Amino acid sequence: MKVLLAGGTGHTGERLARRLIRAGHSVMVLSRRSPDEPILAALIQSGASHAKGECGTREAFAAALAGCDALISCAHVKHAPGCVSACADAGVARYIQMSSARLFSQVADQTVEQVKHGESAITASNLDYTILRPTMIFGGRRDANLTRLVAWFRRHRWLPMIGDGAALVQPVYTEDVVTAIAQALEHPGRATRRAFNIGGPGAMTWRAMMEEIALAVRGTHPLFIPVPRGAALAAASVLPRRIVSREQILRISEDKSVDIAEARAALGFAPVPFRDAIRLKESGKAEVEALYSR
Repeated sequence: MKVLLAGGTGHTGERLARRLIRAGHSVMVLSRRSPDEPILAALIQSGASHAKGECGTREAFAAALAGCDALISCAHVKHAPGCVSACADAGVARYIQMSSARLFSQVADQTVEQVKHGESAITASNLDYTILRPTMIFGGRRDANLTRLVAWFRRHRWLPMIGDGAALVQPVYTEDVVTAIAQALEHPGRATRRAFNIGGPGAMTWRAMMEEIALAVRGTHPLFIPVPRGAALAAASVLPRRIVSREQILRISEDKSVDIAEARAALGFAPVPFRDAIRLKESGKAEVEALYSR
């Protein structure tokens, strides 16, 4: 199958490109990067081709789609309206979008609205779409979620804990997300015009997640320093947003568990437990996909 992959140089997209190439698919990576930049060059060396462009440039995007069987986008779902238009221009019906479980957040901010708007554009289309909504993705050196926590525990045993840490999270290993996307591509009859929640095998509290990370990194339980949520919100009002935002603090107190039953049934989704996956990340084995040699 010939696939155009948007977001193929990102943390999850790079892994997906390699998985699809190994499975025998023809993969063209849509990217504004130069083909001699390290990530893209490595993908080309592995068998991918390169199409110059990005989701926001409709004509170049549609031209890259010509002759493809499917579009897969690991780029932000806010670009979905452009993806829908490009598919229509190129006559490509199959479209798979990695979205986000941020869709379900009750903390109103721009990112939540972007996810809602992007998904609405997809579901209103006539395309044979599949939407996958991962929770917190982690694994490898480039994940934007747990890498900073791993680095923290390498330096410190203690950790500030906003509130009681009882809100639920359901982090998902990046290779499990890749597998779900590949399954959706290869089994369209099970996935067409459907949306799936993608998370770890079970929810855990923020506190339990921090415990597992500290044990994987240091071999010891962390020392939690309680920070009342009110004090954290007050601090966020004067600190730069790059350090912490009000929305981030509110989201820490919000349950983020999802029901993955439909993904299990339709895609054979069988995510690895967090304890096993965080140890792969810490040992560096996640970088060579040790758990996924298939």
